[in-house]
Amino acid sequence: MKIKAVTFDLDDTLWPLREVIIHAHKESNNWIIDKFPNMSKVLFTEQEQKMWQKLIAKDNSLRHRLSELRMKVIETLLTENGVSDEDAKATSKDAFDIFLKLRHDITYFEGTLEVLKSLKEKYTLGVLTNGNASIETLKIDHLFDFYLNAEMVNDSKPGAKMFEEALKITQLSPEEVCHVGDHPDNDVEAAVKLGMKAIWLNLLDADWPEEKQFKPNEIVSWYDLEKGIADLESV
Repeated sequence: MKIKAVTFDLDDTLWPLREVIIHAHKESNNWIIDKFPNMSKVLFTEQEQKMWQKLIAKDNSLRHRLSELRMKVIETLLTENGVSDEDAKATSKDAFDIFLKLRHDITYFEGTLEVLKSLKEKYTLGVLTNGNASIETLKIDHLFDFYLNAEMVNDSKPGAKMFEEALKITQLSPEEVCHVGDHPDNDVEAAVKLGMKAIWLNLLDADWPEEKQFKPNEIVSWYDLEKGIADLESV
């Protein structure tokens, strides 16, 4: 069946994420420490790491609202270490702004924008991301027809809601949509379970999990993606 729409994950699919997040987190935390030196005993420690899980345990929906969760982590740690509620709230917002700006300081995988422009001429294109990257901030929103993230649907991949919302938006059947992403569970298996086509865009040379009961349609270069999608139409 002809594929009419292609949806994309963002992080580690359009660009590599790890170093970007590490740098953004480091600079944000260092800014807080400059403002409140005693926070050097808290930030970059297990105490900070545990606060993420503690807040999620208290409100599981925060898993789908990463921006809010990050600010709550900082705000809570600040108040627990003697900072007033007002200053903690303002500082967490300013620190998040620093993080978010650097979070968008990305370098695309080779061929990403070129291939997206070509695909846009043939398919409806959408974004399905668990993260908080903004295609408007990155100035690539013109390449996509719609954008969905975990916060918007109150569910994270591999949950079905984001994929189901994409099907509603496109008004297509699952087999007419191909999802492209790097994550075996969140992207590939989740899409396949709903009857969608899926491509594992493995640009970081990862190994496919042995426990998976199927082999993915693997692509290792953006330049091979267009042909990979076309080949799925004959499957």
